[in-house]
Amino acid sequence: MSAELETPDNETATSARADFAATGIEGLDRILQGGVPASRPTLLRGAAGTGKTVIALTFLCQGIAAGETAVLVTFDESPEALIAHAEGFGFPAGRHVDENRLRILDMRPNRDEVQVGETIELTVVLARIGYALDNLSASRLVIDAIDGIEANFASYPTLRTELARVFDWIRDRGVTSVITTGERDEFSTRYGLEDYIADCVIALKQEVANRVMTRVLRVVKRRGGAHQSNEYPFLLDSDGLFLVPVTGSTLTAKVSEKHLSTGVPGLDAMLGGAGPYQGSTLLISGHAGAGKTSLACSFVRAACEADLKVLYISFEESVDELILHQRSLGIDLARYRDGGRRKGLVLQPIRAVELGQEEHLMRIIRLVAEHRPAVVVFDPISTLGGRKHDDPTAKELLLRLLHILKAEGVTTLATELLSDDGSGASPLDISSMIDVWIRLRRHENDGEINRLITVVKARGLPISNQVKEFRLSDDGITIEEPYLGVGGIAYGTARLTRMTEDEAEIEQLTQELERARQAREGLEDVATAAARLAHVEGNNKAAGLDRKIAQIERRLAQITRVRAAVSRGRA
Repeated sequence: MSAELETPDNETATSARADFAATGIEGLDRILQGGVPASRPTLLRGAAGTGKTVIALTFLCQGIAAGETAVLVTFDESPEALIAHAEGFGFPAGRHVDENRLRILDMRPNRDEVQVGETIELTVVLARIGYALDNLSASRLVIDAIDGIEANFASYPTLRTELARVFDWIRDRGVTSVITTGERDEFSTRYGLEDYIADCVIALKQEVANRVMTRVLRVVKRRGGAHQSNEYPFLLDSDGLFLVPVTGSTLTAKVSEKHLSTGVPGLDAMLGGAGPYQGSTLLISGHAGAGKTSLACSFVRAACEADLKVLYISFEESVDELILHQRSLGIDLARYRDGGRRKGLVLQPIRAVELGQEEHLMRIIRLVAEHRPAVVVFDPISTLGGRKHDDPTAKELLLRLLHILKAEGVTTLATELLSDDGSGASPLDISSMIDVWIRLRRHENDGEINRLITVVKARGLPISNQVKEFRLSDDGITIEEPYLGVGGIAYGTARLTRMTEDEAEIEQLTQELERARQAREGLEDVATAAARLAHVEGNNKAAGLDRKIAQIERRLAQITRVRAAVSRGRA
């Protein structure tokens, strides 16, 4: 994982290779910007159990693996114990000894052999170390638990002088050395190992919070070069030591224009039709039972069908539980399990309470580095948010984690559990790193629970502004279009009831409308018939009047003619 560090130019890198020796611990070498100072002593100090010996053995065996030879000097544990310790972490220390590439010197103090008066004489010790270095032409030296010689000195000034002598001797020999010391009675501070003698000082410690322990590392000083000065968590388990500096501030997210289906066609439609962009960070928030895991598993199935490598980290369910529960929705996760192939599904359950927050971060980063997935799922990520929602450390951890994955171009989907007594707002407060935020909620009405889905935000996508209902069945997840009736939006059984009532009302109104139209048409017919009758009656009356007028006119004409004839006869 290289997202958090700026790559030095060639000149700087060449200088770093010449002046410093790599420890073989990638994260530590990045913090040291090359490695520990070459040909000079480096001090590892920390209390018991902080990982001093493991770091020293890693430095030693990684150098041997790169072709060097080395000498290990122990003032505490036996050579056999150190060999077993190294082999427990996968380093073949016993084989290196047999091949004469590693020499282990047992320098545990023995007053009967090396005591002179009341003090220990280091001349014999240095002579033995020098002989071993010359015999192997060794370029690396580890002195483990140098504070173990404290009891053999009668006075502090004498010990301080002798320790300074050891460090000067190492510089004169020009051998790259790592020296471990504990924090017993502030040993390193009292004898000036930190302030005056060591060229590089790396402090290790254990922090315990809420009864969970986290190991952290800090480079206190390093002469002759710059280094990162923050505290960094690291993992120490059966897989060895893993440390990555994750406090970079540059934004280097990889961008892709390709889309990845969510596995739910209705949700893809709500996100513009094709689903989110690859490399996006998605957050699914919801109450218990809202369907967060089911939606995440649908997304996983779609990614596997697209031949993408998927890492699914479950903080609540075991692998068998997850496979069994999702099978009821028709999602067969076992079918996509990775059998050593480059593609497939890796299911990784992690108990959220077994490690501290920082160690969780390291473990997740190591899993990503190991499997190189294209898609990572955290279910639910809220378990990493700490016991208190307002914990700033938890928020910082989540932001760092999401930033690293985004910088690597990994598509990340996280589910978030919302409290039942909350307002539905996300308590994690990580929206600045979220590209697509989907919120699920339960709608309780008339003794029934319905699941609703909303796309709160989706950067660069034309999203739907509707609140839709979705159903879980043996066919998977189905998103239904909302029903908008006279009384508003209805879901579930109420939706069917409202639809039935509205359809009945529509049918009744349709029938009343048809009757009204028929009555209206009847009135028009009556009016038309009445008009026709009136017209006929008017015509009949007009014809009778016309006949009467004609009769009268004929009678008048007849009378006029008679009168005219009488008048002519008299004349």
